[in-house]
Amino acid sequence: MRPIIKHDIAIYAPDVRLEMKEAKEICGVLISNSATIRSLALKAVYFSFEHIAQFDEGATILIAKALLAMQNKVSIAVAFVGYNDAQFPKLKSLFPNKSLPLFRTEHMANLLLGLKIPPLNQSVIYYDADGMMQTLISQELTAKGYEVICVNSGEEFMDKRRQYLDKAIYLYDIYFDITSNFIPITINNGIVIYTLYKKVDKNISLSFNIQAHNSRLREGYRVFIFDASDTKDFNLAALDFIMSLALNNTKFGACIAICGLKTPLDHSRQELCMRSNILFFDNIDKCRNDAKIRELAKVHQTSQQKSKGLTKNLVAQLPVFVNAAIETLSSLTGGEAKRTDYKVTKYNKTNEVDIMGAMITFEGDVSGIVALCFSKVLVKEASMMLLGEESQSDEELLDVISEFTNIIAGRSKAVLAENSISIGISLPKAFKNEDEIYQVLTDKQGVQINLLLNDKSLILFLAH
Repeated sequence: MRPIIKHDIAIYAPDVRLEMKEAKEICGVLISNSATIRSLALKAVYFSFEHIAQFDEGATILIAKALLAMQNKVSIAVAFVGYNDAQFPKLKSLFPNKSLPLFRTEHMANLLLGLKIPPLNQSVIYYDADGMMQTLISQELTAKGYEVICVNSGEEFMDKRRQYLDKAIYLYDIYFDITSNFIPITINNGIVIYTLYKKVDKNISLSFNIQAHNSRLREGYRVFIFDASDTKDFNLAALDFIMSLALNNTKFGACIAICGLKTPLDHSRQELCMRSNILFFDNIDKCRNDAKIRELAKVHQTSQQKSKGLTKNLVAQLPVFVNAAIETLSSLTGGEAKRTDYKVTKYNKTNEVDIMGAMITFEGDVSGIVALCFSKVLVKEASMMLLGEESQSDEELLDVISEFTNIIAGRSKAVLAENSISIGISLPKAFKNEDEIYQVLTDKQGVQINLLLNDKSLILFLAH
Protein backbone atom coordinates (compact mmCIF):
# COMPACT_ATOMS: atom_id res chain seq x y z
CA MET A 1 0.00 0.00 0.00
CA ARG A 2 1.67 3.17 -1.22
CA PRO A 3 0.44 6.65 -0.36
CA ILE A 4 -0.50 9.32 -2.86
CA ILE A 5 1.38 12.58 -2.13
CA LYS A 6 -0.64 15.75 -2.78
CA HIS A 7 0.39 19.23 -1.65
CA ASP A 8 2.73 17.87 1.08
CA ILE A 9 -0.01 15.50 2.30
CA ALA A 10 0.17 11.68 2.22
CA ILE A 11 -3.13 9.89 1.49
CA TYR A 12 -3.44 6.16 2.10
CA ALA A 13 -6.45 4.69 0.23
CA PRO A 14 -6.38 0.87 0.32
CA ASP A 15 -8.90 -1.15 -1.69
CA VAL A 16 -9.72 -3.84 0.89
CA ARG A 17 -12.38 -5.24 3.14
CA LEU A 18 -10.98 -3.84 6.37
CA GLU A 19 -10.66 -6.72 8.82
CA MET A 20 -8.12 -7.18 11.61
CA LYS A 21 -5.59 -8.96 9.38
CA GLU A 22 -5.61 -6.13 6.81
CA ALA A 23 -5.46 -3.51 9.58
CA LYS A 24 -2.29 -5.05 11.05
CA GLU A 25 -0.65 -5.01 7.61
CA ILE A 26 -1.66 -1.36 7.11
CA CYS A 27 -0.32 -0.42 10.55
CA GLY A 28 2.99 -2.07 9.64
CA VAL A 29 3.18 0.11 6.53
CA LEU A 30 2.37 3.26 8.50
CA ILE A 31 5.05 2.50 11.09
CA SER A 32 7.68 1.72 8.45
CA ASN A 33 6.84 4.97 6.58
CA SER A 34 7.18 7.25 9.63
CA ALA A 35 10.84 8.08 9.03
CA THR A 36 10.20 8.88 5.35
CA ILE A 37 7.24 11.09 6.25
CA ARG A 38 9.42 13.01 8.68
CA SER A 39 12.27 13.41 6.16
CA LEU A 40 9.86 14.71 3.51
CA ALA A 41 8.49 17.28 6.00
CA LEU A 42 4.92 16.39 5.09
CA LYS A 43 2.10 18.36 6.71
CA ALA A 44 -0.49 15.62 7.18
CA VAL A 45 -1.40 11.96 6.70
CA TYR A 46 -4.97 11.00 5.71
CA PHE A 47 -6.43 7.48 5.71
CA SER A 48 -9.20 7.26 3.10
CA PHE A 49 -12.26 4.96 3.18
CA GLU A 50 -13.07 5.74 -0.45
CA HIS A 51 -12.40 2.15 -1.61
CA ILE A 52 -13.45 0.41 1.62
CA ALA A 53 -17.00 -0.95 1.40
CA GLN A 54 -17.00 -2.58 4.85
CA PHE A 55 -14.85 -2.24 7.95
CA ASP A 56 -14.45 -4.02 11.26
CA GLU A 57 -14.66 -1.69 14.26
CA GLY A 58 -11.63 -3.19 16.02
CA ALA A 59 -9.59 -2.97 12.82
CA THR A 60 -10.54 0.70 12.38
CA ILE A 61 -9.55 1.54 15.96
CA LEU A 62 -6.20 -0.20 15.43
CA ILE A 63 -5.46 2.00 12.40
CA ALA A 64 -6.55 5.10 14.34
CA LYS A 65 -4.11 4.22 17.12
CA ALA A 66 -1.31 3.82 14.57
CA LEU A 67 -2.11 7.24 13.05
CA LEU A 68 -2.21 8.92 16.46
CA ALA A 69 1.11 7.25 17.37
CA MET A 70 2.55 8.67 14.14
CA GLN A 71 1.15 12.09 15.05
CA ASN A 72 2.93 11.98 18.39
CA LYS A 73 6.16 10.65 16.93
CA VAL A 74 6.65 12.98 13.95
CA SER A 75 4.35 15.91 14.89
CA ILE A 76 2.02 15.70 11.91
CA ALA A 77 -1.74 16.14 11.47
CA VAL A 78 -3.74 12.94 10.86
CA ALA A 79 -7.37 12.27 9.88
CA PHE A 80 -9.88 9.81 8.38
CA VAL A 81 -11.39 10.99 5.06
CA GLY A 82 -13.44 9.65 2.14
CA TYR A 83 -16.16 7.76 4.05
CA ASN A 84 -19.77 7.52 2.81
CA ASP A 85 -23.15 8.40 4.35
CA ALA A 86 -23.54 5.04 6.09
CA GLN A 87 -19.96 4.93 7.41
CA PHE A 88 -19.96 8.41 8.99
CA PRO A 89 -22.21 7.67 12.01
CA LYS A 90 -20.34 4.41 12.65
CA LEU A 91 -16.99 6.22 12.68
CA LYS A 92 -18.36 8.95 14.96
CA SER A 93 -19.46 6.34 17.48
CA LEU A 94 -15.92 4.88 17.58
CA PHE A 95 -14.35 8.23 18.52
CA PRO A 96 -16.75 10.01 20.90
CA ASN A 97 -13.94 12.19 22.29
CA LYS A 98 -12.97 13.36 18.77
CA SER A 99 -9.47 11.95 19.25
CA LEU A 100 -9.17 11.37 15.49
CA PRO A 101 -10.62 14.00 13.11
CA LEU A 102 -13.19 12.91 10.53
CA PHE A 103 -13.59 14.82 7.24
CA ARG A 104 -15.86 13.76 4.39
CA THR A 105 -13.29 14.84 1.78
CA GLU A 106 -9.61 15.70 1.73
CA HIS A 107 -10.54 19.24 0.58
CA MET A 108 -12.59 19.76 3.75
CA ALA A 109 -9.66 18.47 5.79
CA ASN A 110 -7.23 20.84 4.06
CA LEU A 111 -9.50 23.82 4.69
CA LEU A 112 -10.32 23.10 8.33
CA LEU A 113 -6.79 22.07 9.27
CA GLY A 114 -5.47 25.21 7.56
CA LEU A 115 -3.28 23.28 5.11
CA LYS A 116 -4.66 24.62 1.82
CA ILE A 117 -6.89 27.69 1.72
CA PRO A 118 -9.42 28.11 -1.14
CA PRO A 119 -10.14 31.60 -2.57
CA LEU A 120 -12.04 33.93 -0.25
CA ASN A 121 -14.55 34.87 -2.96
CA GLN A 122 -16.33 31.52 -2.53
CA SER A 123 -19.17 31.14 -0.05
CA VAL A 124 -19.11 28.23 2.41
CA ILE A 125 -22.35 26.25 2.79
CA TYR A 126 -22.14 24.38 6.09
CA TYR A 127 -24.58 21.74 7.35
CA ASP A 128 -24.15 20.24 10.81
CA ALA A 129 -26.70 18.90 13.29
CA ASP A 130 -24.31 19.78 16.14
CA GLY A 131 -25.15 23.44 16.75
CA MET A 132 -22.15 24.11 19.01
CA MET A 133 -19.67 22.66 16.55
CA GLN A 134 -21.33 24.54 13.70
CA THR A 135 -20.99 27.81 15.62
CA LEU A 136 -17.31 27.29 16.46
CA ILE A 137 -16.29 26.28 12.94
CA SER A 138 -18.35 28.99 11.23
CA GLN A 139 -16.83 31.65 13.52
CA GLU A 140 -13.33 30.47 12.67
CA LEU A 141 -14.04 30.51 8.91
CA THR A 142 -15.71 33.92 9.15
CA ALA A 143 -12.63 35.28 10.95
CA LYS A 144 -10.55 34.09 7.98
CA GLY A 145 -12.73 36.15 5.63
CA TYR A 146 -15.24 33.60 4.27
CA GLU A 147 -18.97 34.17 3.97
CA VAL A 148 -20.44 31.18 5.83
CA ILE A 149 -24.05 30.13 5.28
CA CYS A 150 -25.16 27.69 7.98
CA VAL A 151 -28.10 25.36 7.31
CA ASN A 152 -29.86 23.12 9.80
CA SER A 153 -31.44 20.38 7.68
CA GLY A 154 -30.47 18.04 4.89
CA GLU A 155 -33.26 19.40 2.70
CA GLU A 156 -32.06 22.98 3.09
CA PHE A 157 -28.49 21.87 2.38
CA MET A 158 -29.53 20.20 -0.89
CA ASP A 159 -31.48 23.32 -1.89
CA LYS A 160 -28.32 25.40 -1.39
CA ARG A 161 -26.28 22.94 -3.46
CA ARG A 162 -28.75 23.27 -6.33
CA GLN A 163 -28.67 27.05 -5.97
CA TYR A 164 -24.88 27.56 -5.75
CA LEU A 165 -23.69 24.54 -7.80
CA ASP A 166 -19.88 24.80 -8.12
CA LYS A 167 -19.72 28.41 -6.89
CA ALA A 168 -19.47 27.46 -3.20
CA ILE A 169 -17.49 25.30 -0.79
CA TYR A 170 -19.62 22.62 0.93
CA LEU A 171 -19.02 21.31 4.46
CA TYR A 172 -20.92 18.36 5.93
CA ASP A 173 -20.27 15.09 7.77
CA ILE A 174 -17.26 16.44 9.68
CA TYR A 175 -16.30 15.64 13.23
CA PHE A 176 -13.25 17.06 14.98
CA ASP A 177 -12.12 19.19 17.90
CA ILE A 178 -11.61 22.62 16.35
CA THR A 179 -10.21 24.06 19.59
CA SER A 180 -7.10 21.89 19.23
CA ASN A 181 -6.38 23.05 15.69
CA PHE A 182 -5.02 26.56 16.16
CA ILE A 183 -3.76 28.98 18.80
CA PRO A 184 -5.35 32.45 18.67
CA ILE A 185 -2.80 35.26 18.61
CA THR A 186 -3.18 38.86 19.78
CA ILE A 187 -0.44 41.43 19.21
CA ASN A 188 -0.72 44.80 20.90
CA ASN A 189 1.59 47.40 22.43
CA GLY A 190 4.71 45.36 21.75
CA ILE A 191 3.34 42.16 23.37
CA VAL A 192 2.45 38.87 21.63
CA ILE A 193 -0.25 36.81 23.39
CA TYR A 194 -0.93 33.15 22.56
CA THR A 195 -4.29 32.03 24.03
CA LEU A 196 -4.42 28.40 25.15
CA TYR A 197 -7.59 26.30 25.18
CA LYS A 198 -9.09 24.14 27.90
CA LYS A 199 -6.84 21.17 27.17
CA VAL A 200 -3.15 21.55 26.34
CA ASP A 201 -0.70 18.69 25.81
CA LYS A 202 2.44 17.93 23.83
CA ASN A 203 0.49 18.24 20.57
CA ILE A 204 0.67 22.00 21.06
CA SER A 205 3.59 21.79 18.62
CA LEU A 206 1.16 20.83 15.81
CA SER A 207 -0.84 24.05 16.08
CA PHE A 208 2.01 26.40 17.01
CA ASN A 209 3.71 28.20 14.13
CA ILE A 210 7.37 28.26 15.14
CA GLN A 211 8.44 30.02 11.91
CA ALA A 212 6.08 32.92 12.61
CA HIS A 213 7.24 33.05 16.25
CA ASN A 214 10.89 33.26 15.19
CA SER A 215 9.99 35.95 12.67
CA ARG A 216 8.45 38.01 15.48
CA LEU A 217 11.67 37.67 17.45
CA ARG A 218 13.63 39.01 14.48
CA GLU A 219 11.12 41.86 14.13
CA GLY A 220 11.99 42.96 17.66
CA TYR A 221 9.22 41.55 19.86
CA ARG A 222 10.57 40.71 23.30
CA VAL A 223 7.49 39.69 25.32
CA PHE A 224 5.49 36.51 24.58
CA ILE A 225 2.58 35.56 26.84
CA PHE A 226 0.88 32.17 26.99
CA ASP A 227 -2.57 32.84 28.45
CA ALA A 228 -3.69 29.71 30.32
CA SER A 229 -6.56 31.43 32.17
CA ASP A 230 -9.19 29.14 30.62
CA THR A 231 -7.04 25.99 30.58
CA LYS A 232 -8.44 23.18 32.76
CA ASP A 233 -6.13 20.33 31.69
CA PHE A 234 -2.47 21.35 31.25
CA ASN A 235 -0.14 18.44 30.52
CA LEU A 236 3.39 19.16 31.67
CA ALA A 237 4.69 17.92 28.30
CA ALA A 238 3.36 21.23 26.92
CA LEU A 239 5.60 23.05 29.39
CA ASP A 240 8.61 21.28 27.89
CA PHE A 241 7.67 22.71 24.49
CA ILE A 242 7.30 26.22 25.92
CA MET A 243 10.67 25.86 27.65
CA SER A 244 12.29 24.99 24.30
CA LEU A 245 10.88 28.24 22.90
CA ALA A 246 12.13 30.15 25.93
CA LEU A 247 15.68 28.86 25.49
CA ASN A 248 15.66 30.12 21.90
CA ASN A 249 14.19 33.44 23.05
CA THR A 250 17.18 34.10 25.31
CA LYS A 251 19.35 34.60 22.21
CA PHE A 252 17.25 37.71 21.52
CA GLY A 253 16.93 38.89 25.12
CA ALA A 254 13.22 38.01 25.06
CA CYS A 255 11.12 36.38 27.75
CA ILE A 256 8.04 34.18 27.99
CA ALA A 257 5.29 34.67 30.58
CA ILE A 258 2.63 32.11 31.45
CA CYS A 259 -0.51 33.66 32.92
CA GLY A 260 -3.34 32.04 34.86
CA LEU A 261 -1.81 28.53 35.04
CA LYS A 262 -3.70 26.41 37.58
CA THR A 263 -1.55 23.25 37.33
CA PRO A 264 0.93 23.11 40.25
CA LEU A 265 4.63 22.74 39.40
CA ASP A 266 7.17 20.96 41.59
CA HIS A 267 10.29 22.75 42.80
CA SER A 268 12.60 21.31 40.12
CA ARG A 269 10.33 22.44 37.27
CA GLN A 270 10.01 25.90 38.79
CA GLU A 271 13.81 26.20 38.84
CA LEU A 272 14.06 25.00 35.24
CA CYS A 273 11.50 27.60 34.17
CA MET A 274 13.35 30.32 36.05
CA ARG A 275 16.63 29.42 34.34
CA SER A 276 14.78 29.45 30.99
CA ASN A 277 13.59 33.00 31.70
CA ILE A 278 9.92 31.96 32.01
CA LEU A 279 7.84 34.16 34.30
CA PHE A 280 4.52 33.25 35.94
CA PHE A 281 1.64 35.63 36.72
CA ASP A 282 -1.84 35.14 38.14
CA ASN A 283 -3.44 36.96 35.21
CA ILE A 284 -2.73 39.05 32.11
CA ASP A 285 -3.21 42.42 33.85
CA LYS A 286 -0.56 41.69 36.48
CA CYS A 287 1.79 40.61 33.73
CA ARG A 288 1.27 43.76 31.67
CA ASN A 289 1.90 45.95 34.74
CA ASP A 290 5.12 44.19 35.72
CA ALA A 291 8.13 46.53 35.45
CA LYS A 292 10.28 44.03 33.51
CA ILE A 293 7.48 43.24 31.06
CA ARG A 294 6.81 46.94 30.42
CA GLU A 295 10.49 47.57 29.81
CA LEU A 296 10.81 44.70 27.33
CA ALA A 297 7.62 45.73 25.51
CA LYS A 298 9.07 49.20 25.01
CA VAL A 299 12.03 47.69 23.12
CA HIS A 300 9.78 46.81 20.18
CA GLN A 301 7.77 50.03 20.39
CA THR A 302 10.95 52.11 20.38
CA SER A 303 12.39 50.23 17.40
CA GLN A 304 9.14 50.80 15.49
CA GLN A 305 9.21 54.53 16.25
CA LYS A 306 12.79 54.81 14.99
CA SER A 307 11.95 52.95 11.80
CA LYS A 308 10.76 55.75 9.53
CA GLY A 309 9.35 55.30 6.08
CA LEU A 310 8.09 52.13 4.48
CA THR A 311 9.39 48.71 5.46
CA LYS A 312 9.95 45.82 3.06
CA ASN A 313 7.44 43.70 4.98
CA LEU A 314 4.74 46.35 4.65
CA VAL A 315 5.36 46.96 0.94
CA ALA A 316 5.19 43.19 0.34
CA GLN A 317 1.63 43.16 1.71
CA LEU A 318 0.44 46.14 -0.36
CA PRO A 319 -1.61 43.95 -2.78
CA VAL A 320 -3.50 42.50 0.19
CA PHE A 321 -4.75 45.91 1.30
CA VAL A 322 -5.50 47.09 -2.24
CA ASN A 323 -7.50 43.96 -3.08
CA ALA A 324 -9.33 44.15 0.26
CA ALA A 325 -10.31 47.76 -0.49
CA ILE A 326 -11.57 46.95 -3.99
CA GLU A 327 -13.50 43.86 -2.85
CA THR A 328 -15.05 45.71 0.09
CA LEU A 329 -16.14 48.74 -1.93
CA SER A 330 -17.55 46.55 -4.71
CA SER A 331 -19.33 43.98 -2.54
CA LEU A 332 -20.85 46.42 -0.05
CA THR A 333 -22.06 49.03 -2.52
CA GLY A 334 -22.73 46.92 -5.60
CA GLY A 335 -20.77 49.52 -7.54
CA GLU A 336 -17.62 49.20 -9.64
CA ALA A 337 -14.35 49.78 -7.79
CA LYS A 338 -10.91 49.71 -9.39
CA ARG A 339 -7.36 50.96 -8.92
CA THR A 340 -5.99 53.58 -11.27
CA ASP A 341 -2.41 54.03 -10.02
CA TYR A 342 -0.22 54.26 -6.95
CA LYS A 343 3.05 55.85 -5.92
CA VAL A 344 5.44 55.99 -2.99
CA THR A 345 5.01 59.43 -1.49
CA LYS A 346 3.99 61.45 1.52
CA TYR A 347 0.26 62.11 1.72
CA ASN A 348 -0.68 64.58 -0.99
CA LYS A 349 -3.63 66.78 -0.13
CA THR A 350 -6.31 66.89 -2.76
CA ASN A 351 -7.28 70.43 -1.71
CA GLU A 352 -10.84 69.52 -2.61
CA VAL A 353 -13.65 70.69 -0.39
CA ASP A 354 -15.60 68.31 1.85
CA ILE A 355 -12.99 65.52 2.04
CA MET A 356 -13.69 63.05 4.86
CA GLY A 357 -11.60 60.12 6.04
CA ALA A 358 -10.96 57.35 8.53
CA MET A 359 -7.79 55.64 9.69
CA ILE A 360 -6.91 52.38 11.42
CA THR A 361 -3.57 51.43 12.93
CA PHE A 362 -2.40 47.83 12.91
CA GLU A 363 0.38 46.13 14.82
CA GLY A 364 1.89 42.68 14.59
CA ASP A 365 4.07 40.81 12.14
CA VAL A 366 3.64 43.91 9.99
CA SER A 367 2.73 47.28 11.49
CA GLY A 368 1.42 50.51 10.06
CA ILE A 369 -1.63 52.61 9.32
CA VAL A 370 -4.26 52.45 6.61
CA ALA A 371 -6.38 55.50 5.79
CA LEU A 372 -9.33 55.92 3.44
CA CYS A 373 -10.31 59.37 2.12
CA PHE A 374 -13.62 60.15 0.34
CA SER A 375 -15.37 63.25 -0.85
CA LYS A 376 -18.56 63.87 1.10
CA VAL A 377 -20.55 63.45 -2.12
CA LEU A 378 -19.06 59.98 -2.63
CA VAL A 379 -19.67 58.99 1.00
CA LYS A 380 -23.35 59.93 0.58
CA GLU A 381 -23.55 57.90 -2.63
CA ALA A 382 -21.85 54.93 -0.96
CA SER A 383 -24.20 55.12 2.02
CA MET A 384 -27.18 55.07 -0.36
CA MET A 385 -25.86 51.91 -2.06
CA LEU A 386 -24.93 50.32 1.29
CA LEU A 387 -27.93 51.25 3.44
CA GLY A 388 -30.62 51.96 0.88
CA GLU A 389 -30.92 55.54 2.10
CA GLU A 390 -28.68 58.57 2.00
CA SER A 391 -26.99 59.55 5.26
CA GLN A 392 -27.39 63.24 5.99
CA SER A 393 -25.48 64.33 9.09
CA ASP A 394 -21.68 64.42 9.24
CA GLU A 395 -21.82 61.91 12.12
CA GLU A 396 -23.70 59.40 9.98
CA LEU A 397 -21.31 59.91 7.07
CA LEU A 398 -18.29 59.46 9.33
CA ASP A 399 -19.81 56.21 10.61
CA VAL A 400 -20.12 54.96 7.01
CA ILE A 401 -16.52 55.72 6.06
CA SER A 402 -15.30 54.27 9.39
CA GLU A 403 -17.19 51.06 8.68
CA PHE A 404 -15.65 50.78 5.21
CA THR A 405 -12.16 51.28 6.66
CA ASN A 406 -12.82 48.77 9.43
CA ILE A 407 -13.98 46.09 6.97
CA ILE A 408 -10.99 46.69 4.67
CA ALA A 409 -8.61 46.27 7.62
CA GLY A 410 -10.52 43.20 8.80
CA ARG A 411 -10.38 41.55 5.36
CA SER A 412 -6.67 42.31 5.11
CA LYS A 413 -6.12 40.77 8.55
CA ALA A 414 -7.93 37.58 7.51
CA VAL A 415 -5.94 37.21 4.26
CA LEU A 416 -2.63 37.86 6.05
CA ALA A 417 -3.55 35.22 8.63
CA GLU A 418 -3.75 32.62 5.84
CA ASN A 419 -0.02 33.21 5.32
CA SER A 420 0.71 33.02 9.07
CA ILE A 421 1.03 36.81 9.36
CA SER A 422 -0.78 38.05 12.46
CA ILE A 423 -1.86 41.63 13.07
CA GLY A 424 -4.09 43.36 15.56
CA ILE A 425 -6.18 46.29 14.37
CA SER A 426 -7.40 49.34 16.26
CA LEU A 427 -10.84 50.89 16.18
CA PRO A 428 -11.26 53.33 13.26
CA LYS A 429 -10.66 57.03 13.89
CA ALA A 430 -12.77 59.32 11.71
CA PHE A 431 -11.78 62.74 10.35
CA LYS A 432 -14.38 65.27 9.26
CA ASN A 433 -12.04 67.23 6.95
CA GLU A 434 -8.79 66.83 5.06
CA ASP A 435 -6.82 69.16 7.34
CA GLU A 436 -7.35 66.73 10.23
CA ILE A 437 -6.20 63.84 8.06
CA TYR A 438 -3.13 65.74 6.89
CA GLN A 439 -2.05 66.60 10.43
CA VAL A 440 -1.84 62.90 11.28
CA LEU A 441 -0.27 61.73 8.02
CA THR A 442 2.11 64.64 7.42
CA ASP A 443 5.77 63.61 7.05
CA LYS A 444 4.80 59.92 6.81
CA GLN A 445 6.33 58.21 3.82
CA GLY A 446 3.81 55.76 2.44
CA VAL A 447 2.03 54.44 -0.63
CA GLN A 448 -0.88 56.46 -1.97
CA ILE A 449 -3.27 54.30 -4.00
CA ASN A 450 -5.75 56.13 -6.18
CA LEU A 451 -9.04 54.27 -6.57
CA LEU A 452 -12.29 54.84 -8.42
CA LEU A 453 -15.77 53.94 -7.19
CA ASN A 454 -18.28 54.38 -10.00
CA ASP A 455 -15.72 56.65 -11.71
CA LYS A 456 -15.42 58.92 -8.64
CA SER A 457 -11.98 59.16 -7.02
CA LEU A 458 -10.96 58.18 -3.51
CA ILE A 459 -7.63 57.52 -1.83
CA LEU A 460 -6.22 54.61 0.13
CA PHE A 461 -3.03 55.52 1.99
CA LEU A 462 -0.75 52.91 3.59
CA ALA A 463 2.20 53.90 5.75
CA HIS A 464 4.43 52.63 8.53
